[in-house]
Amino acid sequence: MLATAFAAVAAPLRLTVNGSSLLDPSGAKIRLTGFNWQSGRTGPDPGGLMKQLAPGATVARLVGVLWGNTDPLQSHPNKECMTTEPPHYFNDKCFDDLDPWVKSATDAGLWVILAVRGEYVAGQNFDTDPGSSIFRNATLANISFAMWRHVAAHYASWDRIAAYEILSEPRDKTVAASAVREYYEGGCAAAQSADPATPCLVGNAPYYKLWDFGENTLLRTTTNAIYTFDYFNPDAFVFGNGGDAGAPLGAAYPAIPSYGDGASYPCETLYDGWEKQVCPSWNVSRASDPVRFDRAWHEHNLRTFALPLRAAHNVPLFMNQFEVVHGVTNASGRYAYIADLLGLAKELDIGWAWWTWAGGNDGGWSHGSSEVVFRWPNGTIMVDEAVLDTMEPFWRRRLAG
Repeated sequence: MLATAFAAVAAPLRLTVNGSSLLDPSGAKIRLTGFNWQSGRTGPDPGGLMKQLAPGATVARLVGVLWGNTDPLQSHPNKECMTTEPPHYFNDKCFDDLDPWVKSATDAGLWVILAVRGEYVAGQNFDTDPGSSIFRNATLANISFAMWRHVAAHYASWDRIAAYEILSEPRDKTVAASAVREYYEGGCAAAQSADPATPCLVGNAPYYKLWDFGENTLLRTTTNAIYTFDYFNPDAFVFGNGGDAGAPLGAAYPAIPSYGDGASYPCETLYDGWEKQVCPSWNVSRASDPVRFDRAWHEHNLRTFALPLRAAHNVPLFMNQFEVVHGVTNASGRYAYIADLLGLAKELDIGWAWWTWAGGNDGGWSHGSSEVVFRWPNGTIMVDEAVLDTMEPFWRRRLAG
């Protein structure tokens, strides 16, 4: 009788990494598409609201395990989960906030990526205090592994945990890629020692930049992993830094007829700070030579810098964060950019999560904001229907074959 009782306990619902695909519990292929949730900004039952407003969404990336995220280290669980106390170095009061958040998503049928945000352990002060970077400090790395064993054990019985994101966006700009990979290998091993079925999600330094995403990102110690990159490209456009009549990019997509053949900008403008590394991929002789800024630009970026890792090693890809802020108008190409990028992501079978789902203040959407749901202090909301309408053709819950 006891054996029968144990046998009746079903394993928690998990995704399976099958080469470059993810399979849901029925064995069907699934592409994760959805939104980033920020701790303290989503409001009540964000999962229910997200499924109401974006019924095609499949994933919520929860940026909620705040560990090594303050300097000096704080103790309030809404700001910091890291402690100096063994054996777990984790404030269990953080689960009081995390658990309802995770439950809201999973009750709505969403898959959850549980991400650690650790601004300082990720290397924010790499240049002035290199020992504070987890990639350069073995002691710090080891206590983070203890934390991951603890957190993964806590959620090991929960349904619909899509992945554990070991440490989002490494900020250490000079650390060796091999050191970042070795840290992720240790973190994945720690999490999967407690919850073996759940994939880990990893990217590259610095900041998950696509231009450094490649062979050195590949883990050597597990195949149960998803590989991720950010896509804030070009930042002068997606962050609205130039304004309609401002910087050379001018916040226009496709490019306005102001340079070269009318739909181009200097390569160094489109890849500001990375022109020496990226412009040669366009076979231009100089960084100032024109490159077209349109759908083909996105396709070049994804095919040149994202797909080779998948082609070589048969691994799943996920675009961790992307946005075009409210300050970029329709006339300037906000929705054209989103449609082109998501159309390519669908075509190339790359998952994605928009930054960000919800936020709010007492002044309305700001130029640099991108939340879909805006929460006023009185509890009412407004919704960026135009963004949701733009995304609608590109939701795809399951893939054929």
